[in-house]
Amino acid sequence: MALKALYFWRREPPVTTVAQLVAYVESRSKYVAQTTLYGYIKTRAGTRYVSLYEDPLFAKSVNIAKWEIYMTCLCDMATYATAGIARQAMARPGELEALAIHIVDSATMAEEIPAERPQGFGDIREAYAAHAHATAWNQIEPEKALFENSLSALVEWAPIADELKIRDVEIVKNSMRHKWKKVREQFSGALDGESVLADWRSQDGQEPESGAG
Repeated sequence: MALKALYFWRREPPVTTVAQLVAYVESRSKYVAQTTLYGYIKTRAGTRYVSLYEDPLFAKSVNIAKWEIYMTCLCDMATYATAGIARQAMARPGELEALAIHIVDSATMAEEIPAERPQGFGDIREAYAAHAHATAWNQIEPEKALFENSLSALVEWAPIADELKIRDVEIVKNSMRHKWKKVREQFSGALDGESVLADWRSQDGQEPESGAG
């Protein structure tokens, strides 16, 4: 099953609610994952790009890669978005931890289980919850470093021969860095951290009993 359709890439209204934040993170993660994966394959395949998809094994490999790269992009973007809340609003670490987990949980639970990932996304949610709990949300690392996992996932999962990947690593990573840079620029202008935090606080029982400090 294909990922849900990408939102049209345009200037969005301010992100002021938790639901809007989840939708923003989801749509931008899918955009980055799909455009960089398909762009890399098309560049390497050249004129064979369309005919490659006639091979069922190749098509399956692309679909597997699509989901794995998207999941990593989603987790990276969830961390970045939550760090944005921390910069704009006086949020407690436990609130930020719970919000980050909520973003990933909501986005993954909204997806039907794809044939390429029959185990579902429970492992993603579990791993991200552990990551969120271990994160010092008020001492977050530089923005660019937050996206290193998705850069590595693109190289790892793209169905390209290893001997070619070795030569392509920096070019491929830079293509994704460029996409993320645009996402960060748009998000910084769209996010209303105070409003999102207020909306989050209005939802009962969202903060864990303790969080990373």
